[in-house]
Amino acid sequence: MLDSLFKPKSVAIIGASVKELSIGNRILKNLIDFGYTGSIYPINPQADEIQGIRAYKSILDVPGEIDLAHIIIPSKFVPQAVEDCGKKGVKSIIINSAGFKETGPEGEAIEKDFLLRAKKYGIRIFGPNCQGIINTDPNVRAYCNFAFTKPEAGYISIAAQSGGVGELIHQGFSEMGIGTRLYASNGNACDVTITEIIKYFGDDAGTRVIVLYIESISDHKAFIEAAKKITDKKPVLAMKAGRTGEGEKAVYSHTGSSADKDIITDIILEKAGILVFKDEGELCRAAAAFALQPLPKGNRVGIITNTGGPAIIATDVLIDSGLDIPMLSEQARDYLIKQLHPEACVNNPVDLLATGLSKHFRIAIEAMINEDHIDSIFINFVTPFFVDTVSIAKEIADAGIQKKKPIICNLMTDKSLWTETINILKDAGIPCYSFPSDAAKALAALVRYTGMQPEKKL
Repeated sequence: MLDSLFKPKSVAIIGASVKELSIGNRILKNLIDFGYTGSIYPINPQADEIQGIRAYKSILDVPGEIDLAHIIIPSKFVPQAVEDCGKKGVKSIIINSAGFKETGPEGEAIEKDFLLRAKKYGIRIFGPNCQGIINTDPNVRAYCNFAFTKPEAGYISIAAQSGGVGELIHQGFSEMGIGTRLYASNGNACDVTITEIIKYFGDDAGTRVIVLYIESISDHKAFIEAAKKITDKKPVLAMKAGRTGEGEKAVYSHTGSSADKDIITDIILEKAGILVFKDEGELCRAAAAFALQPLPKGNRVGIITNTGGPAIIATDVLIDSGLDIPMLSEQARDYLIKQLHPEACVNNPVDLLATGLSKHFRIAIEAMINEDHIDSIFINFVTPFFVDTVSIAKEIADAGIQKKKPIICNLMTDKSLWTETINILKDAGIPCYSFPSDAAKALAALVRYTGMQPEKKL
C-alpha cells in the first residue's frame, strides 16, 4: 500500500528553506496554503522556524512519527538523509533532488546507495528528480509538490513520468473548471513505479478515471496485468511520448530510461484496454467527459442545436469517429413538430434555432432520452442576448443530473459575460467545450471505451 505517500499523516521537509525562490520553501508553502490536515516538520540546521512553523536541525530531532519525508538537498547528501529517515521510522520518501542516474555513472552510484539504505529500512522511494504528489481529498489536502496548480476536488487521477507534462495536464483541467483527485509525477521512478501508482488509483473509490503520461514502461507484463484489472472497472487514458527518434533521445536525457518503441507501447496499451491519445488537449477533454458522465450503451447520437453550422461540424467529426446519427422515430418527430417553433428542424440534428427557449431545449432533450435508438446526447448551445440562457442551462442541468444518458455540450459563449449560465452547467456535471470538434471527440472517446469492453482478450 502507498497510503503513507498519498495519505500522509505527517510530512517532514529535509531542505526546507527560508528563501522564497526555492523548492524547499515552495513545498512548505504549498502544504500550508492547500490546507494540509497533518503535521508539518521543516528540517533546516540554520533556522528556528520557517513560515511560522518550528524547524528542526535534523529529522532525528522531530518528536512525532513521520509518514512521509521530502528530500530537497544536493544529490551527494541524499544517501545519509535516507539513512536518517530509516532510523526515524519514515515510511515513504519523495526525492525532489536531481543528479542521479540521469546524469551518468556517478549519479547512478549515488542512486544505488540510497536505494540500498531505503530497502534496509523498508522505505518506499518516490522519484528522484520528480515533483511529488497531490491529494485533494478534504480529509487529507496533501500538496507534497512544488508545482503551482491548486486543483479543486474531483474524480480524475493523474500519473505522469514528466512533471512538466503532468502540470500541463493538471492546469488544463483547472482551466476547464474540472477538479482532480490524486496526482503523481514520479520522475526517474527508481522504486515506486507507474504500475504501482495506477494500481493505487484503481483501488481508490474516489477516482473515476485515470490519466497517464508515459515515457517508458519498466515491466511490460506487470503493467498489462495491473492495467487490465483497472480498465475492467474504470477507464484509463494514456498519452505516450518519445514516438519519434529525436523524442526517444529526449526521454533518455530526461529520466535516464530508454523509451519503448512506439509500436511496442501501442500493443501494450491495447492489450491493457487503455485508450491512447496523441494530443494532450484531446486527452484532457476526454477525461473530463469520463469523470462527469455515464457511459453510453452504443454509438448512436442525438444532436440538439440552436445554431446550424456547429452542428454540421460536430456531425462530420462524430461520423468520422465511427458514431451514428440516426433519424428520430416518426412519433418523436411528430411530437417535436407540435411543440417547437414552426421553423425548427426536427430531424437529427434537431435545430431549435437561436430563438429557442428553455422549454424547447427540455422538450428536445426528453425526446432524445425517450428514443431507444439514441445512446447519447450532443448539445450545441450558443448564448444569444435575446433569450434567457440561465433558464436554458437549468433545463440542460436538470436533465444531466438524472444521468439517464450521457450529455456533452459545445457551449459557445463569452465566459466573462455568461458566468451564471456556465456555473449552472458546471455544477450539474455537464462537460462543456468551446468548439464542436472538441466536444465531438470527447463523446467519441466515451463510445470508443464502451466498444472496447467486450473485445478485451487479456
